[in-house]
Amino acid sequence: MERQWTPYQEEAKQHFIEARGAWKWNAMWDTILELDAAIVDAYADYSSVAEKRQILDIKMRKLICVAIDSVTGCLNANGLKNHMKHSLQLGISVREILETLEITSMVGTCSYALGVPLLYEACENRGVYLAAMELTDRQKALKKAYMDDHDGYWTEEKENVLRLDPDYFETFSRFEDVPKKSGPLSVKEKELLYIAVHAAPVTLHKSELKYHIERALDAGATWQEIAEVFEIVSTLGIHAITMGVPILKEAITEVEAAGTVINRD
Repeated sequence: MERQWTPYQEEAKQHFIEARGAWKWNAMWDTILELDAAIVDAYADYSSVAEKRQILDIKMRKLICVAIDSVTGCLNANGLKNHMKHSLQLGISVREILETLEITSMVGTCSYALGVPLLYEACENRGVYLAAMELTDRQKALKKAYMDDHDGYWTEEKENVLRLDPDYFETFSRFEDVPKKSGPLSVKEKELLYIAVHAAPVTLHKSELKYHIERALDAGATWQEIAEVFEIVSTLGIHAITMGVPILKEAITEVEAAGTVINRD
């Protein structure tokens, strides 16, 4: 049976479709609209700021959405599929989408980069000074090769990782270079995607974010474009609602079916 909406719900739904596009509306949003039309109405404006201004082109905006929906810690399969389908319909190539996924996969190194300094500190508290370990000739060569290939870029985090495990450092550096050295995306586009991945609420890796902001600016990105990346990425928080509300609806139905009167206020 077709749902009967209140005038405000109808207005909120139409507002959302006009702001975000009919492709974005689905049964999930019907469920959210049923329980709280105000959040649908407000999100329509909040999430469409970048769409209305269009500082970034449509391809970049879509690929950012693909990146943040696929980033580890989010993995929003339904949203990811919708953004991929819309990207393909807009003429964005399979290779561009694939390269976006490859860039997003690089976030895995943050686990190591964030954990190693804590390991150093814990060992130092026990009288083991990992930072005092001298680099071997091989490690020095790996460091020089990396810096030569990345315009002199080097951080204490990378030094720590290299010192503990040159095999890991070497293999990840090669893995990391695949999207950097190949694929159809420009350097600027790649850097904007790296910014999106490292600024995502499930990542928030400050040192990598700073590095990629610098590289994006050097590649010709404007501060307005970078700010718009942040605006798009910040909307990732809506997943608490898009994933949580349908589950809440299921819980309400099951509890009511068991004979409990639900407090809906």
